[in-house]
Amino acid sequence: MVTIKDVARRAGVSVTTVSRVLNNSPHPISPETRRKVLEAVAELGFCPNAAARSLQLNETRTIGLMLPDVANPYYSGIVRGIEDVAHQEGYTVILCNTDRSRERTLEYLRVLREKRVDGVIFMGGGVVEDAKEDRFFQQEDIPTVVIGRHSGTFPSVQIDNIEAAKRAVEHLLKRGYREIACIAGPPSSTTSRDRLTGYCQALAENGLKYEPSWVVHADFTPGGGYKAVQELLRKSKFKPAALLVHNDLMAVGAIKALTDEGLAVPQDIAVVGFDDIPLASYVLPRLTTVRVPVYELGTTAMRLLRDLLAGRPVPEVTVLPVELIVRESA
Repeated sequence: MVTIKDVARRAGVSVTTVSRVLNNSPHPISPETRRKVLEAVAELGFCPNAAARSLQLNETRTIGLMLPDVANPYYSGIVRGIEDVAHQEGYTVILCNTDRSRERTLEYLRVLREKRVDGVIFMGGGVVEDAKEDRFFQQEDIPTVVIGRHSGTFPSVQIDNIEAAKRAVEHLLKRGYREIACIAGPPSSTTSRDRLTGYCQALAENGLKYEPSWVVHADFTPGGGYKAVQELLRKSKFKPAALLVHNDLMAVGAIKALTDEGLAVPQDIAVVGFDDIPLASYVLPRLTTVRVPVYELGTTAMRLLRDLLAGRPVPEVTVLPVELIVRESA
């Protein structure tokens, strides 16, 4: 195995000089010396010992990324934003898929601590609260950023889900739909709770009564949306004229279920989703949805974490705007 001493010998410099070049030290080094060191590194195929470097510098240049469902394209868009900024800043990302499981979340937290990650990004405020990680990471003094609303003390980047849901319902009301049902996400999700709050507020502000039988909770998957429609049609006394669905994957499943029940979208029932994943503009009918800036959520979160690691002040809450995308489903 090639060592830093071999590099120093090949370049004709000291080990300290090689270390300064490889770590971009502010110590003055002549361009000629830097060139010799880098040429020696390339010729010998030297690979620095990351573990030794992390002990020396007290950093690993790695961050942990906790997300609820790696298969959901909503999260993949956020991951792309995080990865792009992390790469620019010289960080490696360790991806941890929790499946919304408290046990897996806590297990990953222990692993990330053992890996001595420099910081952590959580996706989903509900996952954060369920894991009780606030105390965990405060004890470990690990810089942490959350994507989504949460009740802890960490900086967060989020959208206003209450206002976004109200906007979607008001879009339906303006087009004459009055009987609006809702397929919500899991009750433990802060995103789902906020979107349900917005739904209820929009109804109340427009003089409409909240009907509990018109709200069905599902699991943010197409299968969950499909089953939710079946349950909604089975238990409701009246057929709703429109559906507000808490994410696009469930909305796709809901449209399939409505079609299987012999109902046409939007002629018999309108559907509005959330997120604007790429699939939303390819399903038939194309999905009206609330566009969430997923990539920007990721880039903003990683920049917040970068600033935390550098000791710079960061805002407690950063809210990004959303946009209602009107297509054929509503």
